[in-house]
Amino acid sequence: MEQLNWTVECVAFVIMIGLSVVVGLYYGCVQGKQNTVSEYLLGGRHMAVLPITMSLITSQLSGISLLGIPSEVYSYGTQYLIFTIDYVICSYIIIYIYLPVFYELQSVSVFEYLELRFDSKIRGFLSIIYAISVILHVPVVIYVPAMAFSYVTGLNLYYFTLIICGICIFYTTIGGLKAVVWTDAIQSFFTAVSIIIVIVLGLIRIGGFNNMITANQESDRIEFFSSVQRFVALPTFNEARKSLIFFAFGMGVIKLFSGMTGLLIYATYKDCDPTLANYIDNDKHIVPFYIVDVASKIPGTTGLFIAGVVSAALSSMSAQLNTLSGTIYEDLIVKTMNVKPSDLTASIIIKFTVVVIGVICTFLVYMIEKMNGIIQVSISLNSVTIGAVISVFTLGITFPRANSRGVMYGMLSSIVIMVWIVSGAQIAMYNGELKFVKKNVSIAGCPDNVHFRNHSEFSGLYRMNADVYVNPNVNKIFTLSYMHYNTIGTIIALVVGIVVSLMFPTEQNIDPKLLAPCIRKCMYLKNSTKTKCEANKTEEYQLVSQNTKL
Repeated sequence: MEQLNWTVECVAFVIMIGLSVVVGLYYGCVQGKQNTVSEYLLGGRHMAVLPITMSLITSQLSGISLLGIPSEVYSYGTQYLIFTIDYVICSYIIIYIYLPVFYELQSVSVFEYLELRFDSKIRGFLSIIYAISVILHVPVVIYVPAMAFSYVTGLNLYYFTLIICGICIFYTTIGGLKAVVWTDAIQSFFTAVSIIIVIVLGLIRIGGFNNMITANQESDRIEFFSSVQRFVALPTFNEARKSLIFFAFGMGVIKLFSGMTGLLIYATYKDCDPTLANYIDNDKHIVPFYIVDVASKIPGTTGLFIAGVVSAALSSMSAQLNTLSGTIYEDLIVKTMNVKPSDLTASIIIKFTVVVIGVICTFLVYMIEKMNGIIQVSISLNSVTIGAVISVFTLGITFPRANSRGVMYGMLSSIVIMVWIVSGAQIAMYNGELKFVKKNVSIAGCPDNVHFRNHSEFSGLYRMNADVYVNPNVNKIFTLSYMHYNTIGTIIALVVGIVVSLMFPTEQNIDPKLLAPCIRKCMYLKNSTKTKCEANKTEEYQLVSQNTKL
């Protein structure tokens, strides 16, 4: 690989970091000190569509997508990219079912809905579950760019983690949602440019798009068969809907571009796998290795890409910290105090919460390094709680007969079962008792002086199916693909929640605003029909009475 010009690379990186700090200082010290809850958490509800959309895309993207998706596609093929279709389907569902309810509430915390629909216990419990999920997810978000930066520069991973987290905590604490959104918008520029440059350079190197597709087809790699707080920050529902549509489109494009990077990496190294050739320790480093290899001829490109990866991570972390601080304040602290503090006191509490959560997440990075696969770790940890979160809102918004007991049993069932599945699978993989089959790689084109790595990774295991090698003693449920985890967790919670609610019905006086518009309409039509039927019966009774008298 070419020697990098570190002066130019560092300048590209430092510019991005400097802009993040400047934006935080501007919104924290110049334009206002963000001393009210509305200003700090919702930007005064006067944000514009473009920055909100860019913020949503960047914060949901993270380095997990930029580094994890290409690595996933390189190792396992394009099956993961089927998730791109999910964004279209989910966005349509959110626009017509979930978003109208939450936008009408205009709440700082979406969990306020749960108290209105069910009770304070459900709200408090799910707030804790959400806090746990964020604290588990953010360390993955931090680890990914730290790992890439460490590989490219040689700087200790943990030193970089402390530096980058300190910067993120600083501008999130000082600037509030406005700083988060506008920093995300700026960082999205670095992210988009870095992805485009890498794709263009990769296509030039392998000789074009057709060569990329051909190489990946020959190896069977091509195969195909939430954020509410920032939507509420927009002034009208139509703008919130537009932002969601643009967000879905942007996320789909980014996912496809990231997947394309994975295809390019395979087309480049199809005859000499970097892991087997001992150039890198494992597939986690495949993208940084590729970037340095391909982009080293153009000064500043590597620094720009690393800046893009770090930008995406900062965006995700800052958004999560901002949202979670508001949730903890509204759903836990205020409820515990039984007294609503002044705006100044509330602002101080929220900012202190950001710092505490940020520090906890920073130190949890040490745990993430021991786990397998970037995308797999991210989805596996999220799936422990995401089924419970999705189900309780879905039951509340779409199932009028759902009650507190039902949703509580549903959440607990989902969490317990998913903890068992996820932890069992991770332990089995850590002990070498479970391995998922990767796509074929080759070392036929490697130089003669390369010391190849031993590739007997399936010894002692039997091939259960085309995708899995497993020890006979491992429970078969642990061999499920992590891509099904979210669906399984959600279905468990929904089924249990509905069954228990029907078995133990309760009297509920539900405000129609807490239900999806389509459900409100159905209830209105049902009530109207019932009223008409009752009116007809009354008229019939009166006619019969009159005839009897006659």
